[in-house]
Amino acid sequence: MRVPRWILSAALGIGLSSTAYAQTVPSPVQAPPDTPVPAAAQPPAPLPDDAPRPVAASDTRVSGIPSHWLASGFAGGNFDRDGNNASPDFGGQVGYLWHGVIGGELLGNVTPSFKLNNALISGNPNVNTYMANVVGAIPFGTDGRVQPYLSGGLGAVQMRSDVFNVAIGGVAGTSQSNQATFGGNFGGGLMAFAGNVGIRGDLRFFHAFADDRLSTDANAPEDRFAKNLLLGLDIWRANIGVAVRW
Repeated sequence: MRVPRWILSAALGIGLSSTAYAQTVPSPVQAPPDTPVPAAAQPPAPLPDDAPRPVAASDTRVSGIPSHWLASGFAGGNFDRDGNNASPDFGGQVGYLWHGVIGGELLGNVTPSFKLNNALISGNPNVNTYMANVVGAIPFGTDGRVQPYLSGGLGAVQMRSDVFNVAIGGVAGTSQSNQATFGGNFGGGLMAFAGNVGIRGDLRFFHAFADDRLSTDANAPEDRFAKNLLLGLDIWRANIGVAVRW
């Protein structure tokens, strides 16, 4: 049986059109299985234990170092305003510095044998000071390794002394007196650290205020005498010691 010519022509045209369409439609592109993931899409690698950590934004707004506690122990000497009557002292301090710039501290000094020239005092009295101070510092270097500072505040000045009892015809023994009064202090110095351990040295002036509102009862003659010695007392102190921060 002979196929009509028009049927063959139609079939040939449909076949050629299908082939051309198949060639013009793009096939979906698939990435090779080993294509690397872009670096921006990968999670950051963990830091080694000894690698420096980035500083938080809150720690860089002021001085670049974090706020920290500070403690120190020190020893040195007392002397009067003329540089005379030197006597040893020792003490300690604990405080807090906000970003190493400003803060507060508690300061205590003890002088077991304070040289005081007075014929009615038996030996040298014990003079102690206890102060609550405001501290202002300027940190320099990496992590504030060097910090010059000023410090001042208020507190108490205490004197323990043995006073001779003056009797008719001579001296009859001694009596002990313990007096305290309001006082203040002001000074400055330098702290230097290697890591969290360093040294602290300063020069400071103490003054016992000329009032007796903090004094203990001074009814006995030896107490009144010791109180008069204490009120208005001026002390210079130079100290150096070990400091730690955390």
